[in-house]
Amino acid sequence: MTEHYHRGVTAGSDTVLELLPMVFAAPGEALARAEAVLGDRPPPLHASVAHQVIGIWQRDFGDMRLALTHLRRARTWAARADSAEREADVLATLGVALVHAGRTRQGMDALRRGVERGTGHTRARVLFRRAYSWWVLGHHKEALEDVRRAIPVLRQAEDVIWTARALTLRATVHLALGSVERANADFTAAETLWETTGQEHDKADAVESRGLAAFRAGDVPAALRLLDEAEERYAKLGTPTFMLDIRRCEVLMAAGLAAEALAEADAALRALDGIGGQSTRKAELLLAAARAARL
Repeated sequence: MTEHYHRGVTAGSDTVLELLPMVFAAPGEALARAEAVLGDRPPPLHASVAHQVIGIWQRDFGDMRLALTHLRRARTWAARADSAEREADVLATLGVALVHAGRTRQGMDALRRGVERGTGHTRARVLFRRAYSWWVLGHHKEALEDVRRAIPVLRQAEDVIWTARALTLRATVHLALGSVERANADFTAAETLWETTGQEHDKADAVESRGLAAFRAGDVPAALRLLDEAEERYAKLGTPTFMLDIRRCEVLMAAGLAAEALAEADAALRALDGIGGQSTRKAELLLAAARAARL
């Protein structure tokens, strides 16, 4: 595997590009490989991908300041590589990071530019990220519009990973709008696709989303069981679980377990502060802690 990887780095872009899906399949390995690429004086295109991989890892599992630094470098290298598609993809990743860092206007502007720069399949992936950002910001109508534009293109490209991500997102937006049946249909379709992949972090995220669906449908025991299963999956990957912590707080409070919810929120806040994580996550955890303390 390692031998093939090093040969691929010098032979062409395919193996370096494989690091992007790997961030959500084997996060630690993807990070180590991206750092190895950068240590090997790579061409601009490869440098762009490697910085993007490190940026994604830091954005979702580590320090947001480091994430933004790497993603800006990824954008610079993409421009030097003279690849509009690469630049569009990086702008989308950067946009999501900026939104999570609380820089909403800058983030949505980067996503808009990504949609303009990209074409076809790449643009569909950018639209998915913009839909996700709209969802984070509570703009459900805009989120649905973007994800609905993305899904047919991703399906046509037979892009299993991104189609499954888009279906999971659409399901989550349906839930937020109270359409539980539509959400469950999308979750089921996404899960069928996930089972054909090795995307272990994405699969854990899908189980977590099903836990949220169970909660919205009024089944608190099933919700807690699914969230526990998702947590076990994340633990195997060694990745943080801040969204899951927020969701479990919500479920515990609904079950009348305010003390447990407060303890969960406090522990998650300490961990998030320790790594300099996403400010949107911190805001949600602070809100969950405040609600639990008030009960």
